Amino acid sequence: MENMNKSQKVPQILIVDDVETNLLILENIIEGMGYIPRCAANAAEAAALVSESRPQLILLDVFMPEMDGYEFCERLKSNPKTRDIPVIFISAADSSEDKVRGFKLGAVDYIGKPFEVTEVTMRVNNHLKLYEMQQELEMSNRRLHSVISSQARRIEEEQRNILYALAALTEQRDSDRADHMENVAYNCRMLAQSLQFSPDFPEEISEGFIATIEVASRLHDIGKLRVPKDEIEEVRQEAQDEKPVRHHAEQGAEILERVYQNTPENSFLPMAIEIARYHHACWDGSGYPSNISGKEIPLSARIAFVADNYDMMTGGEGQEKAYSPEECIQIIKERSGTQFDPDIVNVLVKIRNQLRHS
Repeated sequence: MENMNKSQKVPQILIVDDVETNLLILENIIEGMGYIPRCAANAAEAAALVSESRPQLILLDVFMPEMDGYEFCERLKSNPKTRDIPVIFISAADSSEDKVRGFKLGAVDYIGKPFEVTEVTMRVNNHLKLYEMQQELEMSNRRLHSVISSQARRIEEEQRNILYALAALTEQRDSDRADHMENVAYNCRMLAQSLQFSPDFPEEISEGFIATIEVASRLHDIGKLRVPKDEIEEVRQEAQDEKPVRHHAEQGAEILERVYQNTPENSFLPMAIEIARYHHACWDGSGYPSNISGKEIPLSARIAFVADNYDMMTGGEGQEKAYSPEECIQIIKERSGTQFDPDIVNVLVKIRNQLRHS
């Protein structure tokens, strides 16, 4: 047991038997092996000892009054805190049916009575080693998972920063405003948080959805990277006239889909793709794509569509003039049920004083 000595933790062996003589014999054997025996005369006492301190192995008598060893083993294996503790049944009954039943319940071995010191010693040592190896493997797996998760988060963060930089570059080509992307992201988060308390969205909006839409919505116009600069004004005009804005919406989704193909574990790109493709889809089906309307449009895109238009109107983009927040709210209310989701518009009106605008 060199590994046990290295860990400087002496294993505790729980012995459960209603016959005092058996407890004394096994206690002496376990002490002679250099381990710590803990004895219980029944399942209730054993359960109390397990709750006090988790043993590394349990020697469990099969036939006991009140609760037998089979039932106690079943309870141990159904509890996430104790299911990994190896259980060795001890019994004078050595029929194959008894052994099969014990193994099916999760026991790792079977020791017959009367006890032979050599047999008990070998079986206990073997299963302690296996248990320690299992614990070390699980620890290694947890460390590996932590390293992989950390690397995945770092890759996602780097990917997000690159995409943000591209989105910011797009914004600079599109206008002199440096705050549109941030305003849309902030207002999307505010709208999503408020919609979370609406009875119409009990399951669609979670804390994860709220956090993701704030990230994903920043990329709504990334498709303009592939639109020639002299055509960007045309894109604005299309947005104003509610005509299909095919180029930058579809191309933005295609850009993000290509990125997502290489990192399928990314947490925000699926929603970013939705928003890029559908953030000009109108509630009544008059937007782009033209074959989608109402709640067929992803909720993330419906929210981003409202937030995007609110900030564009207050900033004067695609408009003859910049509207005041009050004027902008009124225009959006008039377009509720045609361009915009009425439920989102209702929430927008309620939280208008909390929104950011140009």
